[in-house]
Parts: sequence; C-alpha cells; structure tokens
Amino acid sequence: MTDDDATTPQPLVRVREVLDGDVPNGTHVVVHGTLEDVTVKTNQQTGQWATGRLVDGKDSIDFWMFPRAFARTGRSCIETAGPIAATASVSGPPQRTALIINSMERIEPGTKPDVDTTAV
Repeated sequence: MTDDDATTPQPLVRVREVLDGDVPNGTHVVVHGTLEDVTVKTNQQTGQWATGRLVDGKDSIDFWMFPRAFARTGRSCIETAGPIAATASVSGPPQRTALIINSMERIEPGTKPDVDTTAV
C-alpha cells in the first residue's frame, strides 16, 4: 500500500461481495464488521501479528494482520468486541480468499469512518 492509497478513501464493500468474487484480487477496500476467533502471535524478529475472522452479518472471511499493520493498529483494537472498520487488500484465489488488513479502527456510535460509500 502506498502513502496515496492510505490517504485516499477506499470503497466500502460487504464480505459477501468479496466471497462471491465481485471484488478482484489485490483491490484495496474497507469492510465493516466484528472480529472472531482472533489469534495474536509473536515472531521474535518481526513482532506481533494476528489472524482470525471478520464477520459482516451472516458472512465471514479470514483475515491476516502482519506485524507492521499490527503495530500501527494496536492490540486494543484487535481485542475489541464492538464493530470495526478495516482497510484491507483482497488476497488469494476464490476458494481461499482472505483480507490482508492494513489498518483498523473501532467504529464508535454516532461516528462515520473516512470511507467512500458510493461503491456500496
């Protein structure tokens, strides 16, 4: 992800769109949902990283958050029980599609994350 990608609002998509293949591999998106089955691990050389499932209504998708993104986001966001907005890249073949999380923020009641909702 370039600096331009990080500052440009990404389209808001549903997990079902990603799972159905409507969002091409490599596309940068924002997905709202909650986290389940989160596992945080530590690599001696690179630091903490996380994996789990991002749940959007009745659909869910695997996610990976590598050490640099984990350091930017912080453990408290990973451990939240509430809704989150994840900026991610779609990765993998259709049968094993996952999200590679670049950043994540909690969605506080009454706030609107900085995303482009015109694609929804």
